[in-house]
Amino acid sequence: MTPAPVNELQQRPQIYVLGPNQDARLSSVAAGAEIAELLLTVDTDAPFMLTGRSLRCTRSTDSGLNQAPLQFLQSRWTGPHRDYRHQSYLLESLQMAYFGQIGNPKPIAPGVLYPPGSTLMVDIRNRGSSAIPNLTFFWVGFKMFPPGAVPAYTYPEIASTQTFSYPVFVSQLAYNEIRRDQIFTVKPDADFVWRAGQGIPTVVSGGRVLSEVSVIFKDHEKNPYMSDFVPFDILFGVGGFPSAFPLGPTPVFVPPFGTGPASPGILYPEIYLPKNHQLLYDLKRAETVSRPAEDFQFNLIGAKVWAK
Repeated sequence: MTPAPVNELQQRPQIYVLGPNQDARLSSVAAGAEIAELLLTVDTDAPFMLTGRSLRCTRSTDSGLNQAPLQFLQSRWTGPHRDYRHQSYLLESLQMAYFGQIGNPKPIAPGVLYPPGSTLMVDIRNRGSSAIPNLTFFWVGFKMFPPGAVPAYTYPEIASTQTFSYPVFVSQLAYNEIRRDQIFTVKPDADFVWRAGQGIPTVVSGGRVLSEVSVIFKDHEKNPYMSDFVPFDILFGVGGFPSAFPLGPTPVFVPPFGTGPASPGILYPEIYLPKNHQLLYDLKRAETVSRPAEDFQFNLIGAKVWAK
């Protein structure tokens, strides 16, 4: 049977995570180390179209989202047939702005199609003088299903829209806490199409940075849109003023490049949620030392939709 063309398939957002939970060698990549054949296997339920990527390590100070250990990281990665996408190792710092963070992953165009159950392979070298803690790669794109295979809602045949944002408030998340199956519910007055998001505030009590907070978004049937927890500073921009990106242990705030921290992280494909519909999410705050519980807020950005 001939498969359906890509544009006739149902597209569902997906982020695959390749980090210490998937390969323990990434928990600490020593200075001068070379690690070959880090493997990420795509789910067997659907092909995956890779359209962007980013990477991150654990911050090294409380006062900034310090990603300095990444500056001497080199990598190369493959398509589904162990076909490398560049000739040799390249510095990640030369391939994308801010390592694809703050809702600004490096675009991959045209996208790379991975069949169900296929494997993406990554090789890395750390040419720096210090270890990289908890190195994690994020592979952004979408799964493709036959129409009707998974829940998917869409616009009425005739509709009107209005730009709208839903703030989601989180109360007193402890420093080592996981909260499962939190519920976001669309208001009863209109459908909502989710297109983007902005993350948690950069600075919390005592001038510290609340950066080790991650999320897994899921549909109402608890099917996740990501394979593991994804930090908010990977998914979303930070809606602060002035627009700046914190670098280094002080930190130094530098002007944005591309979308920038003040712009939202874009969700593609968008997710359509009917009125009264629920979106589930798991939250995790993972810090290595005891810290106070913190409140924070993130925003789901998109539009209200009314049938006409």
